[in-house]
Parts: sequence; structure tokens; C-alpha cells
Amino acid sequence: MKLNQLQILDAIVQSASLSAAALKLHKTQPALTLAIKSLETKIGFALLDRSQYRLQLTEKGRIFHRQAKQLLNNNEELAQLAKELALGNEAQFRICYEQICHVQSYNEIISNTFRVFNSTEFSLTSGKRFISLEQVNNGQAELGIGPWFDLFHATGDLESLPIGKLDIGIVSAKNIIPNTLSYSELQSYPCLAMFESGLSIDSDRLSYSKGPAMMKIDDISSLKSFLLSGAGWAMISLEHCAEEIKSGLLQKVSITDREHEFSTQIRVFRQHSSHHGPVARTIWQQFTQLSQAYLKKHGN
Repeated sequence: MKLNQLQILDAIVQSASLSAAALKLHKTQPALTLAIKSLETKIGFALLDRSQYRLQLTEKGRIFHRQAKQLLNNNEELAQLAKELALGNEAQFRICYEQICHVQSYNEIISNTFRVFNSTEFSLTSGKRFISLEQVNNGQAELGIGPWFDLFHATGDLESLPIGKLDIGIVSAKNIIPNTLSYSELQSYPCLAMFESGLSIDSDRLSYSKGPAMMKIDDISSLKSFLLSGAGWAMISLEHCAEEIKSGLLQKVSITDREHEFSTQIRVFRQHSSHHGPVARTIWQQFTQLSQAYLKKHGN
């Protein structure tokens, strides 16, 4: 039994097509067929049901593939570990840090880790809403920092730490819209909103606004700038606009017939893994300490 045979089997299962698997692995279809038949001869039973239009695993094949998948995952982690040992630490560490959650204490943890591992290239990204969850689930980031809802655990195999609180409310420039109005009245005014992520749980239906006039923006600073210019109203972090609200440049808007202020946790999160590199371990340890302090302060 060879590792490449298991990789071929997994590619076929993931693609449900011999041609798609061949394209993915840069091999010919006959080569894949020969490899699977050789594996089946070795183990003594059929892995694939070839009687259907699309290739499917047999009952024994499903059990075999489940164990083979664990072996392949372990092999990938072993390869990553070997790479880290050769380099001394991760060559790159990617963080998706949503702008709406920027807090100085989080910045300090990232900066502290960067100074310790200055041979590692740190990459920080942000953008549309829930982008951190999307990137961590897709393997585009090793660490995510963003707003958190319990259903997020269902999107992937994630571990998370609560590190803060996010208060969200409706905000506009003064004299643009009344500071108190009904939900239906609000819909007659232009809305500014962040772009949706690619997650299935995220859609226009989650938006507070159902009105026809909407401007979508992928940068929180630009969104606030347009709020200040009087372009419309937005559901936004109240902390992010605290100075402007205090000075009177912006105002909080109350809705008389619907909840209009929301609170949620900010969490740092990553994919579960049996092995994390030295950079990942160091930054997670610091966020663990921050989380413990946050929970102690808030009585959780």
C-alpha cells in the first residue's frame, strides 16, 4: 500500500469523478484507474462502486477512506513540522483581523510575536464582513480575529477564545435622518453596509436594511468617512464611532419598533490541529492569557 494510492483515492472521492481527479493530480485517467485497481488487489476488496453514473465508495470503501484520510492529514502535518524544523519556525504566518474589531491589546500581541519571530513574514488581511471566519476555514489564514456567533462553530473544525465585546448600533450624521424613527421609515433613507462574505450563512437577508438605496464598502474607515459626509446610515461598531458621536459629528439612531443595538463577542480562532508551529503557539498563548483576563473581568 503506497501513500500516492491513498492520495489518488481521496482525490477521486473529493471530485466524484475520475476525469476531475486526474486533472487535479496532473495524471492521466488510466494511471488513476491502474493505481486504484492495484490498491484494491492489495487489500482484497472493492473500494469504488463503478455501477453508478458517478463514482461512489462501497460500504467497505467508506470505512477504508475515513482511516486513509486521517493518515493523509497526519502526513501533511508531518511535512509541515519537517518544514518548520528546517526553517526554525513558520516561513509565513497569516492573520485575518477584521477592522471592526481593532483593539490596541490585540495589536500588541501581534506586534510582540512579530518582534520575537522576525524571520517570519506576517501577513494581515481584512475586508468584507465575516472575512476572518471565511479565510480561516479556507486555509487562507492561520488565525482569525472577528465578531463571533455560536453558529460559527458549525462552519468548520475550529477552536476559539473570547477576547472582547462588540457593541453594534445604527449611526448617521446629524440632521441627515431623525435620531428616532420606525423601521419602515428608516428604509426610505440610504444605507451603507459592508460587503457579504462567501459563507453560506451570510447573505443580504442578514442585513438590517431592506431599502432600495444601498452603498456597499469593504473598508470600515471608508464606511465611517461616508457616514461623516452624510451619505446615509449604517449598522456599525459604536466603539469605532465613539469620538465622532461624543463630538456631535455622528449620532446614534433609535428604532421605535425593533431592536436596534446588538452585542456580540470578539473571538480569536483557528483550525484544530494536532500540531501548531512556534509562531502559532506563541501568539495563541498570549491570546489565551488575554481571554482569561477578559472572562475574569466580566464574571464568566
